[in-house]
Amino acid sequence: MNQFPYENLPDEEFENLVIRICKEVLGIGCKTFSAGRDGAKDSWFTGTAQNFPSISKPWSGTFNIQAKHTKVLNASCSDNDFSVNQTSVLAKEIKRLNEVQPTSPFGNYVVFTNRKLSGAAHTTIVDMLQKGLSVQNAEIIGREDLDGYLNQYPQIAYDFGLHLFMYPLRFNEKELRDVIIVFSQQGSSIANEASDFITTFVVIDKETKNELNKLNKDYFEFIKSHSLQYFEQIDLFLKDPKNAKYMQMYSRTVSDLQAKILLDRDKFHDFMNLMEHLIDFTVQNNEQLLNELRDKVRVFIHFMYFNCDIGKTK
Repeated sequence: MNQFPYENLPDEEFENLVIRICKEVLGIGCKTFSAGRDGAKDSWFTGTAQNFPSISKPWSGTFNIQAKHTKVLNASCSDNDFSVNQTSVLAKEIKRLNEVQPTSPFGNYVVFTNRKLSGAAHTTIVDMLQKGLSVQNAEIIGREDLDGYLNQYPQIAYDFGLHLFMYPLRFNEKELRDVIIVFSQQGSSIANEASDFITTFVVIDKETKNELNKLNKDYFEFIKSHSLQYFEQIDLFLKDPKNAKYMQMYSRTVSDLQAKILLDRDKFHDFMNLMEHLIDFTVQNNEQLLNELRDKVRVFIHFMYFNCDIGKTK
């Protein structure tokens, strides 16, 4: 898994990073961090989380969200000054929030930090937060889980300049076959999530195609930096005679995506949102096989678009 240098970010950028992640896992209604009367910064979300802590059992209600950033390399959540001493960061936070609760009640508390978090420390801190705040749910997200989120949502890493620290993907033929097989088996279902972004197999200027499909410049740059380097390998794999059956599977999937026109245009305003939705839909419906291949599913969807197999061309 890629690891990112969060300690190099200014405090405010780390807060913005946390908000971007929360918009993905909680919902778009997650508020920007703002200072209260006591000078401390809180973010809030009210509703049912999209997929936190999981899709099957999301938390709901009012969330108080905190970002605790450190510039100390290799800092730990087990450090005395963060969670152990009575004057530690979390002890002070518990005291402050107990004063906030009467006027701004919340039932869920989530703190994000770029400190390392061990399994034992996680259990201790969650118990400390739940009892200290008398809330139904509490969670601490350490740097390991932050890395997980940025690997799951690499567009966020790109937006914050952290993509430069992402390790290159490594494809092997079995993984490509697995991705293609799933796309083939799930072609109709995936297509049900798609739109009338139909190709005519005409190669056109990418800038023109991006404009036709409302694909913004930043996301296209993300495609080029994250996925373009693997397109030749995919192309060679598909054109290899020994992989003819996988080429047929790929072609059937593309055909399904072309033919089905079932997307509500109000839901996806541009092709970036459509592609990211297809990636999530594909992985979530094939978690056992594809959960570890999420980035490669993204590359594959990007390849389809870049190769003019999906997307408007006129």
